[in-house]
Amino acid sequence: MRYAIETHDLSKRFHGMYAVRHLDMHVPEGAIYGFIGENGSGKSTTEKLVCGLLVPERGSEIRLYGRPVDDAQVRARMGVLIENPGCFPDSTVFQNMFMQAMNLGLCNPGEEVERALGAVRMTGAANRKFGQCSLGMKQRIGVAQALMGHPRLLILDEPINGLDADGMRIVRETLLRVNREEGVTILISSHILGELSKIATHYGILREGTLVQEVLANQVRERSKEYVLVRTSDDRAAYRLLRERADRVEPDEDGLRVYGQTDSAAIATALFQAGISVSHIELRRVGLEEYYIDAVSDGRRQ
Repeated sequence: MRYAIETHDLSKRFHGMYAVRHLDMHVPEGAIYGFIGENGSGKSTTEKLVCGLLVPERGSEIRLYGRPVDDAQVRARMGVLIENPGCFPDSTVFQNMFMQAMNLGLCNPGEEVERALGAVRMTGAANRKFGQCSLGMKQRIGVAQALMGHPRLLILDEPINGLDADGMRIVRETLLRVNREEGVTILISSHILGELSKIATHYGILREGTLVQEVLANQVRERSKEYVLVRTSDDRAAYRLLRERADRVEPDEDGLRVYGQTDSAAIATALFQAGISVSHIELRRVGLEEYYIDAVSDGRRQ
């Protein structure tokens, strides 16, 4: 398998404390790699290291498409949005974009600006001053900047932060299109896991600067299980009863999770016959958020 991004023993310390610790990361060519982790887990630091905005510790290795990270030809085909788009507030959106296109050395900067703004449905804001744009508009402008020059690799740090539902849909559709039609590899971090699960093909899960797990999106879906969430008048008694009737019963902050028995009516009937009243019962499926929580919890126990 060929990798767009591959790191070996990647580390970065600030004031003697590790922000990223011995990271071995693999982003396949053509992937949409969802980077997941709580605040302070090292996502942004890792992306800055990959982009060359930070210098890693000695002994760290970063390769882009098999070449060293400082290879000028590879870096020229990278589009980046880290934290916030770098724009002048008193200049218009078009002027900011045009300056960025000139910095990139694009031979048709005006056309490229229009194309990129059109991709994120922001053409109508071209003549508005950047400082007058909402947070969501600024994020879409940042994505447009990253798309200029037809990059081969996109690095996006929380690009859907501050977007409304329509804005998230537009960015989602744009990223899916450039990935599928142009073969662009995308490394994207986000706290909105439900939205990330709609586009990601791979996931990397970070905890305290350490890569806990790399997993295919298909594997997450395969491992996702249905369970019945039940809340009763006596969860201890319900636990003893249900663990004899189901594959697994686990305490949950909302009650009990019952795995391997998805017939809610049968569970409610068994509890009622045992004199245990049910205040809430529903069928649920483990999603990306719960998968992430379980993976991080397993990492803490190791």
